[in-house]
Amino acid sequence: MKRIILACIAVLAAAWPASADTATAKQFLQLDASDDGQSLAELKITALEEGIRVANAHMAGTAGGRALYCQPASLVLTGPQLADMVGREVGGNKKLENQPLPTVLLGVLQKTFPCPAESH
Repeated sequence: MKRIILACIAVLAAAWPASADTATAKQFLQLDASDDGQSLAELKITALEEGIRVANAHMAGTAGGRALYCQPASLVLTGPQLADMVGREVGGNKKLENQPLPTVLLGVLQKTFPCPAESH
């Protein structure tokens, strides 16, 4: 299990540019709302989502592993769609504003694409 968690962290770290602090959801939304920052925000969230998606696929593909969320394979989300999803989630819960963007995005993906309960 530790190897899976470390792999997820490595993928997420590679997908997000190095900085002193991880951007909060509020900082991301401010960047996305600015005319000169919108394309950068969309690039960042798309890269972040790709890292989360790769880590999720890896977790689901390991022996006994479970996916964190179950997005349809044929569905590809765009930067504007991802930004909108995060914006709606933060708009509905202001406590998420100061959470790291990766945490908020993963929560949105889990809420939007829950995995079916395993039948035993």
